[in-house]
Amino acid sequence: MPSSYDSHLRSATAIALTGSNQQAVTGAAIFMGLVVTDEAAANIKVHIHNGTDNTGEHVAALGVSSNGQAQEWFAPNGVACPDGIFVDVVSGTPSGSIFYR
Repeated sequence: MPSSYDSHLRSATAIALTGSNQQAVTGAAIFMGLVVTDEAAANIKVHIHNGTDNTGEHVAALGVSSNGQAQEWFAPNGVACPDGIFVDVVSGTPSGSIFYR
């Protein structure tokens, strides 16, 4: 099998959300998705950016209603983030994880 096929089947790595803005991944990565839970009835909004702050390309957004859970998954190929993955917490205090390769 070609090596690209092998890397395509690699498992994603999970990084826990800190509840505030965070540089989740430094350096090139493939953003695969996220799962977010609102445990504080805060109507959470989270934006994912390629880069080191919230001015990089907007890759994904997720909103979670009060006491709910939501997820986004960009399989099988994900979204290339050559400058890293930055999590911008627009509102609330999210818990959950992002997934990348």
